[in-house]
Amino acid sequence: MKFRDSMNRFFQDRYGMDRLNRFLMILFWIFWLLFLITDLFWIDTAAMVLGVLAVFRMLSRNFEKRRAENQKFTEITSAFWSWLSNLKNPSRKSSAYKIFICPNCQQKLRVPKGKGRIRITCPRCQDEFINRS
Repeated sequence: MKFRDSMNRFFQDRYGMDRLNRFLMILFWIFWLLFLITDLFWIDTAAMVLGVLAVFRMLSRNFEKRRAENQKFTEITSAFWSWLSNLKNPSRKSSAYKIFICPNCQQKLRVPKGKGRIRITCPRCQDEFINRS
């Protein structure tokens, strides 16, 4: 139990893992595997730098600086992740609804797709019209 307690005390005030660290570790493993395949010195050096940086960030006690780095990384990569999620799952709005324009007041109306011929009532002018959804 003494070893476990000493390890718990050591890691208690450390920053730990975050999204940027996970990214650095994934890059480390990719570069390390590439080094094993190609045996190029610069790939090994890049892998070691990434690994040391990830471990440094995990064991750091400067929480504010690590949070700021992670926040900046998240801001930079959020556009990419939203673009990727839109590729995988197109927006539900476009696939689940059909947009009609009220003939009386030109208000855009969103109607569920696949309901057949339905009576649509405009919430703005209360005009009713029938259309196929």
